[in-house]
Amino acid sequence: MDEPPGPFRCHGVEAVPQALRRLRHDLMAWVLSAGVEEGRAQDIVLASYEALANVADHAYDGAGSGVVDLEATAHPDRIEVVVSDHGKWRTPVVDPRPVSVRGRGLTLLRASADRADISSGEAGTVVTLVWDLAPVRP
Repeated sequence: MDEPPGPFRCHGVEAVPQALRRLRHDLMAWVLSAGVEEGRAQDIVLASYEALANVADHAYDGAGSGVVDLEATAHPDRIEVVVSDHGKWRTPVVDPRPVSVRGRGLTLLRASADRADISSGEAGTVVTLVWDLAPVRP
């Protein structure tokens, strides 16, 4: 990657599907502008979108629509994405069905990123995802 682009920041985005889909597309354009190859960019956006979707599904518990913040930073050797909400952490509900399509979000985050940190507190939850970028060969 040459000179990394400036940070990508979106604060106070309504945590609803339409707004999050638009944010996902904007993030993809930014990641590609950072010189990340398309396959790796898709991994970054998939995990980031999963973190955003978790906010919409879990952070606000029917207390009206909440907001989500996303900040992405490109460094010469890595991409870092931070997704934060201002809701309350809820322990995931176990789906009793034998084959569930739900409840795998955190596993997906941890499997897709090189590093994933999730911290929750009274002010909300912060998900920090990091992808190491291979050095560019001459």
